Amino acid sequence: MASQAWRVSNWLWHRNRRDLALLLQSESSDSLQVSIHPSASIGTSVFLDHATGIVVGAFVTIGNEVTIMQNVTIGRKVEAPDRAPRIGRGVLLSTGATILGDVSIGDFAKIGAGSVVTRDVPGGCTAVGVPARLTNCPEPVPA
Repeated sequence: MASQAWRVSNWLWHRNRRDLALLLQSESSDSLQVSIHPSASIGTSVFLDHATGIVVGAFVTIGNEVTIMQNVTIGRKVEAPDRAPRIGRGVLLSTGATILGDVSIGDFAKIGAGSVVTRDVPGGCTAVGVPARLTNCPEPVPA
């Protein structure tokens, strides 16, 4: 339901009906407890598991086949309001994960529960902790 509301608000956003798009986003956020900004770009087959407390900020890009668990926040930093996170294909964002700033999460990466990601995560790696550190990378990652 939340993704359907986002698709309508995104359609309105791209047709310069921004006030109506934001109104729909606000109403769906209140009733569904999932807030996805109308300007966000979301691919196909994105799964919002236990869709509660999810926040996707303005201009965030989410690839295909991404799984987002409950209480995940994806957004920009105050210092760089024009730079939003980019989430690759097949990524898993575990419960309570926070992705902030001008970061890229590579294809098939995993973000651990409660992790705070403020730096890029290469494809296939797992990021865990606060701040997030890389583990289980398929190739060595320079420090």
